[in-house]
Amino acid sequence: MQTTIDAPATGVNGRVKTLVGGSIGHFIEWFDWAIYGLMAGVIAAQMFPAADPAVSLISSLSAFAIGFIGRPIGAIILSPMADKYGRRTLLAATIIMSGAGSLIIGLCPNYAQIGILAPIIIVLSRLLQGFAGGAEYQISATFLNEHASPKNRAFNASPQQISIGLSVLAATAVAAMTTKFFSPETLQAWGWRVPYLLGAAISVYGFFMRRGLDETPSFAANAKKMANRSLGSILAALAKHPRETLIVFVLQMNGVLYYMWLIFLPTYANMIGGLPRPEGFAGNMISTVVYIIGVPTFAYISDRVGRKPLLFATAVLFLIFVYPLLSLLNGQVSFWTFTLVASIGALFLSMNNGVLGTVLSELFPTEVRTSGIGIPYAICAALFGGTAPLVATWLHGLGGVWYVSLYAMLICVISIVTHLFLTPETRGRSLD
Repeated sequence: MQTTIDAPATGVNGRVKTLVGGSIGHFIEWFDWAIYGLMAGVIAAQMFPAADPAVSLISSLSAFAIGFIGRPIGAIILSPMADKYGRRTLLAATIIMSGAGSLIIGLCPNYAQIGILAPIIIVLSRLLQGFAGGAEYQISATFLNEHASPKNRAFNASPQQISIGLSVLAATAVAAMTTKFFSPETLQAWGWRVPYLLGAAISVYGFFMRRGLDETPSFAANAKKMANRSLGSILAALAKHPRETLIVFVLQMNGVLYYMWLIFLPTYANMIGGLPRPEGFAGNMISTVVYIIGVPTFAYISDRVGRKPLLFATAVLFLIFVYPLLSLLNGQVSFWTFTLVASIGALFLSMNNGVLGTVLSELFPTEVRTSGIGIPYAICAALFGGTAPLVATWLHGLGGVWYVSLYAMLICVISIVTHLFLTPETRGRSLD
């Protein structure tokens, strides 16, 4: 495989193209994952039928979690390739794999038509998307941060995290319109397929956009040196960065809070508070707007005061407020109560995620940056992120909101200890 290095994009159009191209794959990836989480209840009846609806939902959420198993595999295989062959080449590959997974889900016959093959195909499609997702985050984060100016690096790279919010907003809007405008019969028959086919179509556009991107200056400066290194030597070099690898793992543990708040919360509110799904989706859209506004705001602040204070503040705020907030969803919850709970959590998340990609990029040198971020990130995502809805459902069955909150609080305590004693302040570090 050979990589052609173009001169970095210049001018407003070049910067916009870089920002959109670097972020669009992340948008599609999270759109696909969010749609599955939001539509899990509908998919459950079609692909994982059971006498007990709760068992059917858990089976559907298990497929959501299984998709994350593909992430470490994708990270281990694709991340070193991005460090050796370039960020741009792998960005184009990951987006088309993610779109293929959506297309397969959107066209898959249901259980009544092909029996056990239906859930098997769904699981394999989720694994393919997980494989692509195992590389998408770190390559996109590296790409945008290496293109960003040092003075406003977090702010300039924030479109990646904004794209997550936009994707969840778009997914929630599509899910809300699908459940609102399709009758229950139509929704069950074929309406649930529309969001997946839409995701597949967007991925084709993203693929052609990414093919025309310029390589990052940091990689271009090291391209000749990296061309002579083997993929195995790049992985072996990670052994020199055990502290940084641990920090990445702990930072990604906070993905549990992200999945609980921006993905699973409408389903959880429906389950424990009887909130109608369309109202939950609408409230989730409002909270996602809060997230989208918060990300660049806190990213800008971190370019002035540092990354570490915001990471620490997020963990402390969730530790204090997660139980009171989730408790408000118990019983008969109103639309506005749900929206308040969702928006406060989204604001906390934006404080963390506004600096996350930049912190991770600033921890590692250029030659192992993508691998250093990607492998611990993906392993942790598989263990904690993908299982978050499933674990939350199981813990609620054992001990209600208190058990779910304890799980989130434990992650906050681990984060606080890590930030106090291990996490360095990375603002101002060179990425060359």
